[in-house]
Amino acid sequence: MLDNRRTEGRDGTMAEALDSSQHAHARQGLKVIGREGAPLAERSDENLMLSHGEGSDAAFAELLRRHQRGIMNYIFRMVQNRQIAEELTQEVFLALVKNAERYQPTAKFTTYLYTIASNIVSKEWLRRKRRPKFFTMSTLFNRNKDEEFNALEHFEDEKADVMTSFQRGEVSEAVNEALRHLPEHQREVFVLRRFQDLSYEEISEVTGVPVGTAKSRVVRAERALRPLLSKFREYL
Repeated sequence: MLDNRRTEGRDGTMAEALDSSQHAHARQGLKVIGREGAPLAERSDENLMLSHGEGSDAAFAELLRRHQRGIMNYIFRMVQNRQIAEELTQEVFLALVKNAERYQPTAKFTTYLYTIASNIVSKEWLRRKRRPKFFTMSTLFNRNKDEEFNALEHFEDEKADVMTSFQRGEVSEAVNEALRHLPEHQREVFVLRRFQDLSYEEISEVTGVPVGTAKSRVVRAERALRPLLSKFREYL
């Protein structure tokens, strides 16, 4: 069951969606330095977002370059449908554009970004519960090879770089099949921790649960996944 903080009628603006998180961090705001003059690649996410709020398309392009792959991977593992994942990823970055002028760096940019993504995924889960299913796992993983989306190719992983194409596909399919067996709240914290490398503090802010709860959900998820992925332990 989804957390009570997530409701279908929730306002889509992320300024309001992150209001409570921003207040919690107001006492310890991030220090933003070097926003003017530094090359885009050397600037922090927070600086880039502030520049984007001032109208810099180049700053937004750099944010997109840094984070599109990670957001796409996260969403795909949540919804397990390539087309929907692509659409929701677009929604995430459109939300950045929509709220750019109101952005304040009171939390890490990745926390802000994944909170947007988490809320968008939650709305998709709610929509999915209210409509007939129009795809199955067999159609998802038995498409033409040219059309197959391989989630392992959408996040930076040194182990993935040395794996053969067959191994990548086999592991990717096994991971996603295993994730289907997890409750949504466990799946989310596991993916945020294991694949997106967010801290437990960040996961707590993104999901709206205490740090201890986030940790316990990851432990339960790992316990449930262990027998399903024992064959691929060296890659995970």
